[in-house]
Amino acid sequence: MPEQNDKNQKAISLEELKEKVRNNNFQYEDFENYYKQMREKEKEFLSLLEWVCQSKRDDKNLQRLLQRSSLESVSNLMEDLKNLGYGVQKDLGEDFAKMGYRLLEQVRAGKTSDVMYGISRIFITHQRNLPDILNEAFKPYYDVETFKCLLYAFLSAAIKPERKSKQEA
Repeated sequence: MPEQNDKNQKAISLEELKEKVRNNNFQYEDFENYYKQMREKEKEFLSLLEWVCQSKRDDKNLQRLLQRSSLESVSNLMEDLKNLGYGVQKDLGEDFAKMGYRLLEQVRAGKTSDVMYGISRIFITHQRNLPDILNEAFKPYYDVETFKCLLYAFLSAAIKPERKSKQEA
């Protein structure tokens, strides 16, 4: 039985994707589906590598591989959070602007639960679910500095800039 990912889409291999391209029989969803599969596999790989590194702390090669892989993963997550921020700016940007300084200060202080509460409150007020990718930034395995970078990337994009009147300019 083929593996399924979210939204009950059939898992697609790289070879199947290449075949669709050769036959000019592809859609955006095929690429998005494959991308999501690769991200999930990357997360599984990182979890496994972290577990192995904890049991083999003296293996420097494994430790270096984990560090290299983790940095790439955080970089991708930061980019995704920035894109999410720009995506929610139209509908939620004013609310993020109103709470912006408070949220930024809480992020700076490393108050993860307060930041989660503030952001959740904005989404709930607009009857929207908190996106999974945003939840990822609050996972306990990220250190405080990484958490700050991730949230700064999101908030800097989500906060709608104030428009200056012509008289102020």
